[in-house]
Amino acid sequence: YYGALKAGAIGVCLNPMHKAVELQHELDDSGARVLVTSDQGYGVIEPIRAGSPLEAVVVTSYRDFLPERPTLPPPPSFLEPPRACPDTEDFRAVLASAEPRAMPEPRALADTALLQYTSGTTGVPKGAELTHGNLVANCELMRLWLGQTAEDRIFGVVPWFHITGMEVQLNMMAYVGSTFVALGRFDLETALRAIQDYRCTMTTLIATINVAIVNSPKTPEYDLSSLRLCLSGGAPVPAEIARRWEAITGHKLVEGYGLTETTAPTHCNPPHRPRYGTVGLPFPFTDVKVVSLEDGVTELPVGASGEIVVRGPMVTKGYWRRPEATAEALRDGWFYTGDIGHADAEGYFTIDERKKDMIKASGYSVFPAEVEAIMYRHPAVGEVGVVGVPDPYRGEDVLAFVVRKPGVEVGEAELIEWCRKEMAVYKAPRSIRFVSALPKTASGKILKRSLRDQAAVLRQ
Repeated sequence: YYGALKAGAIGVCLNPMHKAVELQHELDDSGARVLVTSDQGYGVIEPIRAGSPLEAVVVTSYRDFLPERPTLPPPPSFLEPPRACPDTEDFRAVLASAEPRAMPEPRALADTALLQYTSGTTGVPKGAELTHGNLVANCELMRLWLGQTAEDRIFGVVPWFHITGMEVQLNMMAYVGSTFVALGRFDLETALRAIQDYRCTMTTLIATINVAIVNSPKTPEYDLSSLRLCLSGGAPVPAEIARRWEAITGHKLVEGYGLTETTAPTHCNPPHRPRYGTVGLPFPFTDVKVVSLEDGVTELPVGASGEIVVRGPMVTKGYWRRPEATAEALRDGWFYTGDIGHADAEGYFTIDERKKDMIKASGYSVFPAEVEAIMYRHPAVGEVGVVGVPDPYRGEDVLAFVVRKPGVEVGEAELIEWCRKEMAVYKAPRSIRFVSALPKTASGKILKRSLRDQAAVLRQ
C-alpha cells in the first residue's frame, strides 16, 4: 500500500468479501494493472483475470507473516496451508529480487492517491478519487481534534479496505508514529484480550462491535481501563450503550460522521464533551451547511433539516471517469452528501436520515439498487424492491420484496443462499417476502416508503 503510493501509483482498495461480478467491475473501471492478494483471495480473481486489465498478480499467504508463537490466537483461516496459485508472482520472491532504485519524484498534493469504490443511488459503484492531500489533511485534522501521539497504542479491527480502517487507523498510525495492534478478524474475546494485554489507549469501532462488547458477560473479566478514547461510527450510538461503555472503561464513547468521498470523518464529538445522539462538530478548516432539499442552495437556519453539504481539504476531487456524477456531487466546491440532518445552536450536527434508500448494515453501506440489480439475474425473480429494516445489533437488515416470475418457483431460503453466493454477505437479504405486486408511482417507480411501511407492519 505505502510502496505503491511512494512509487506514484494509484491504489485501488478492493473488498475481499466481494464476489467475482463486483470485483470485475472495479478492476475494469479502474484499469488496475497489478493486483496484490492472498492465496485465499485469488480463487475469486482467477476466473475473471483473463478478461480484466490485470498484467500481473502477486500472491502471498497469511502464514508467511505470522510469528512462530503468536501472542494472540490468529483466525483459523490464517493457519490454512498455502494454496496453489498458477501464473502468479510470490510476494516474498518479489521482495527478495528487488533491486535498488532512485527515489521517485514526490507526488503533488492534488495528485490522486487512491480510488475508493463506493456505490450510489444508481447502484453502480464509483471510484472516489482521494488525493495525497486528502489523506494527509484528514490525518492532521484528526491529530488536532483527538490529540493522538506516538505514545498511543491503537487497537484496530475495522478492515483497511474500508475508508475508516484505512484513514482513521492505518494512516493515522503511520502519520503520528503510534503503535498499532491489529486483528485480522473480529473475535470478541481476542479483542478484549488484545486491548488488555497491550494496554491499548485508542480504538475506532463500528457500533455493532460496541454493542457486542458492552453486552457480553465476558467483558467484566478484562481490564479495559487503558482505553482513553473510542471512536464509533457506522450507525447511531444508543445513549444506553454509550453510558455502559463509559462505566466499563471510565471514558466516553465518541461518535463521528464521514463518507468515503470525504476521506472518512468530517465531524466528530469533542472527546471531553460529547453529545450523545449527535455526530459532533465539524473538524477545523471544514465548512458545513444545511441546504434546502427543494433547491439545494438556500441555507437553512439552526434546527431545520436539509441536505448536509461539506467543503474542506478532505473532500474528494471527484469520481473516476464519471464527470456527470462528479458535477452532481461537487457544486462550487461543496460536496453534497445526500444525507439529511440539522445543526443545533451550539453547532452539533445530527443525522436525521441517511441517503434516501441506503442501508447501513453492520457499518457497511448497502445500496438497494445494487442488490436489486444482482437479484434480477435469478431466473425466478420478476420484480424486486429492497429496503432496510431496523435491527438492534446490526443497525439495519436487508429485506427484499420479490414478485416471482409466472410459473417459476423459488423459496426464501433458496433465494437467500443464492444471493449470498452472488454478492458480499453483508449485502445479501436476511429475509425475503414474496408478494403479488410492488407498490409503484404513476410513472412506474417502486415506492420504497410503502415497502418500508409494509416491513414495519410485518415486524410488529
